[in-house]
Amino acid sequence: MIDFPDNPPNTRKELFERIRAVIEHGPYDMPEGKRYNGTGAPGLFMEDLLGATAGSKDLPDAIGWELKWHTDKTNLITLFHKEATGPQHIMRYMVKRYGWKDSQGRLSFRHTIKGKSELFRVDTDTGQVIVRPVKGNGSVPYWLHEELLAAAGAKLRRLVLVKGEKKKRSVRFLQADAFETFHLADFIYELIRGSIALDFDCRESKPGSTGLRNHGTKFRVEPGAVCRLYLKKERIR
Repeated sequence: MIDFPDNPPNTRKELFERIRAVIEHGPYDMPEGKRYNGTGAPGLFMEDLLGATAGSKDLPDAIGWELKWHTDKTNLITLFHKEATGPQHIMRYMVKRYGWKDSQGRLSFRHTIKGKSELFRVDTDTGQVIVRPVKGNGSVPYWLHEELLAAAGAKLRRLVLVKGEKKKRSVRFLQADAFETFHLADFIYELIRGSIALDFDCRESKPGSTGLRNHGTKFRVEPGAVCRLYLKKERIR
């Protein structure tokens, strides 16, 4: 039987002590059930072990600290979701122009850009991050720098990155690093450089419909590049 905390940590010291205890514990067997199924199960299990409760909400998980889990096999960690500032109906345009039909005949646009892809490149100009087509022209999605800062600041002002390993139902937490003072200029630079990826995932609700099923535009980062986004780093354990 695993003893989950009844209350979230109240201080930075208490949070870090709980993280060290989880790492020093060694392997855990995750309980059976729907809560701990799928690729996100170890991260959710880790939050439960620490008493963090925010989950996927756009708020930090524990007393202002966002918690992220990764392994040696993790290519990209999702930092936050943020739809383009404009123009209006831009995702409908992107699906119609660049999408392809899925197995059910719906136009689908799933595409990841790491600085530049075969279709697009990421630029910054006059306070905006812009996704421009490599060839041709047309409407382009853009984000205001200040809105990206607000989105990142709400979620990522302070981050704990926990590395672990998983084998079937067994999970082990190996090390944890704390990052503070998120830096927007470095975020924009890494976005254009390609260590931060823009990930689109949107499709028609039904074949030929104007309605969309948008799984959210994600800003994702390579685990090894997280340190480039912050001014302070500390190894917790």
